[in-house]
Amino acid sequence: MMLMTTTLALEAALETRRSGVVAVERPDLAMLELRGADVLRYLHTVSSQHTAELRPGDATSALLLSPKGKIEFAFRLAVTEGGALLDTQAAAAPALAERLERFVFRYDVAVRVLEAGGLSLLGPGARAALEAAGLPPVPPGPDRATVAGGLVVHRTTAGADLLGAGAGEALAALERAGVARAPLEVWELARIELGLPRWGDELTDDVLAEEAGLLGSHVHLDKGCYPGQETVARVHNLGQVQRRLAGLRFEGGRPPAPRSELRTEDGRRAGQVRSVALHPELGPIGLAFTRRVAPSGSRVLAGESAALVVDLPFRPDRPRN
Repeated sequence: MMLMTTTLALEAALETRRSGVVAVERPDLAMLELRGADVLRYLHTVSSQHTAELRPGDATSALLLSPKGKIEFAFRLAVTEGGALLDTQAAAAPALAERLERFVFRYDVAVRVLEAGGLSLLGPGARAALEAAGLPPVPPGPDRATVAGGLVVHRTTAGADLLGAGAGEALAALERAGVARAPLEVWELARIELGLPRWGDELTDDVLAEEAGLLGSHVHLDKGCYPGQETVARVHNLGQVQRRLAGLRFEGGRPPAPRSELRTEDGRRAGQVRSVALHPELGPIGLAFTRRVAPSGSRVLAGESAALVVDLPFRPDRPRN
């Protein structure tokens, strides 16, 4: 959790994000380029997503799973002429590239890590901001991407992401068009508020895709065999998991540290905190994997801290505890 700017700066950026748009530099993102005649067929074989029939301009999100169905990597991809551009957390990019390169000996696929970085536009004004700055447009949906001018543009729940070598020039153009720049903390606050899991925090190698709520966005349930597919199918067919990604609203003070264990008021194991933030509007909040003994509306304890379990996304109009 970063607190490099004043609360007033964060409040102003969050207020602008609600009705307009702010731009946030994203050094935490990195891109991989996959090129070759077999890129989509290869990704179809190794990932959780149906990619074999995608065409240039299509976009999707996918996972690489362990044989036991646990999340090892999460990424988004945009299909290009002759390949695909993947983006993921910068900390994961080298290992993801190594994992993808490990099994390409049977396929015409070359993997390359590109320069890290990008930017996010947060707010309903993202489309108008890109137009005013003369930049490639927001695509019509999450299943499409705009690839032009050294940029890949993805529509997101929060607004839009711009990645690629042209991201720095795009940020300068947006600022000339009157778009304010916001610190990276604003993205983190928005991510937690919206309940978006991130690799390394919520998406780790002890988590199932269904626990993280990713079956609809990152997993295609009707495709053929891939590593971890049997576990995904079995868990989905059973219709329940032992835990789920939920929100926590802490009762005043600072939230506990990530990975703090949760317990019910009568001492039963209730889950684990994964991400926390001091939100200027919502107060101390967090994301956690909560067990079935802690449904929405229940009270849980993390050490000396108490919290209310809530559904995601958080609602800014809910009163603080």
